[in-house]
Amino acid sequence: MDNKSILMLFVVLIAVFVFAFTLSLESVQNGQVMYGVYAFVGFLLLIVVSFYESLLLQKEGTSAAYWFKILAGVSLVVLVWYCTRIGALLGWW
Repeated sequence: MDNKSILMLFVVLIAVFVFAFTLSLESVQNGQVMYGVYAFVGFLLLIVVSFYESLLLQKEGTSAAYWFKILAGVSLVVLVWYCTRIGALLGWW
């Protein structure tokens, strides 16, 4: 991939993160189940695509691989936070 498409993919993944985070907050605040499912799928998609892209970029030796790893890590942390909030709301723990 060239640098322009890598940058555009990163921007799109940041936009997906913002939408997933907004949907997760909405589902926690107002109990919108479908928003919660969309947020969960968005976070999983972010983690998988970011980690896969970071592995490909690391193989090529570009420095953008670190940014994708950071995005995957932040998405994983937010996904764990979201799952604990949903678990607490549902009374699982």
